[in-house]
Amino acid sequence: MRSHSLVLGAALTASALTLTTAVSASPATAAPATGAVLGQSAVAAANLPSGAARGVKLLYTTRDQNGRAAQTTGVVYYPRAPKPAGGWKVVSWAHGTSGIAPQCAPSRATRAVQDQSQPNISAALRRGYVVTASDYIGLGGGGTTEYLGGRSAAYNVIDMVRAARNLDPTIGKRWASLGHSQGGHAALWAARMAPRYAPDLPMVGAVALAPASQIPATMSLLQRPELPSLGQLNMTSLFGLYVMAGMDRVYPNLGVKNYLTPAGRYWLARVSKVCAQAGAAALSNVAPGTLYAKATGASPRFMAALRAYSDIPASGFRSPVRLQQGLTDTIVFPVNTSELQGQLRVGGVDVTTGWYPGGHMAVARESMENTMATVDGYFR
Repeated sequence: MRSHSLVLGAALTASALTLTTAVSASPATAAPATGAVLGQSAVAAANLPSGAARGVKLLYTTRDQNGRAAQTTGVVYYPRAPKPAGGWKVVSWAHGTSGIAPQCAPSRATRAVQDQSQPNISAALRRGYVVTASDYIGLGGGGTTEYLGGRSAAYNVIDMVRAARNLDPTIGKRWASLGHSQGGHAALWAARMAPRYAPDLPMVGAVALAPASQIPATMSLLQRPELPSLGQLNMTSLFGLYVMAGMDRVYPNLGVKNYLTPAGRYWLARVSKVCAQAGAAALSNVAPGTLYAKATGASPRFMAALRAYSDIPASGFRSPVRLQQGLTDTIVFPVNTSELQGQLRVGGVDVTTGWYPGGHMAVARESMENTMATVDGYFR
């Protein structure tokens, strides 16, 4: 879902950062373990967020939504504080929606864009944390994005910590996940999957800012043919199209594109080639209902696949969770986060929620002090 990352998407350059190859595998060679570093390169000073002493961009191994071997990129940011005894504590940052085209990877952003779109990275660095920041599959390392695919995002966020430790063993094992919007969804999935997927890396807790949730219900709302133009809110169609692209990648036999009108297929192809802000602007005059030929909600098969793909698990967390939500958010609706909170509580999750007056973008800064105090508390 949208965050400051629409700003991020507009400012990303199309030039790729060259990585120094560390591993060259032939097709006959067994795939390396997840978190293996395949390449690395120093991040230019102009691309470091405020508070970073240095950064290293990595190409690393991970898994996709179906558990298959994959690779992506991400950055390890070091704070300016001296290394503590016992190694650096880690915050694995999960970014919000920047787009689904390769040029939209957040690791390509300048300092100014980083500071505007992802202020939590700088906040964590100033608290003395190493920050790992995955681009997610498809935005780095080739392949196709799996937007709001929970398992894929979790693997990417967790394996970024593994890759950082393979780069630098002085980086500690204990870590917290932190994310905004699409990244809030990823941070929660990572916290849920970490104990079994990475028992060697103790997960201490998660903070999710305006986390995308209730995806099937939101998709069904947007797909009503009678839905008129929503003015500025037409851009919310972007996220539905991104989900359809991800579903088509993960479930090739589901016939995802059959649910789209010719206009819907046109717009899916168009927004798949640009970053989020440009895609949202292009859809600003397009009524959401014109994009869908039939409702996905009418297909039990599609809905079962969508729930498996995107629904945040309501139980099984072994670490605490903090939700932060803006009361005037028109991208991730407060009612969705309230429902998520209730689902987690019923599932026995140790969850608390903070409510703030602002909207989707404002919540990151409005909740900043509480967010970082919560993260600090996780490590005590």
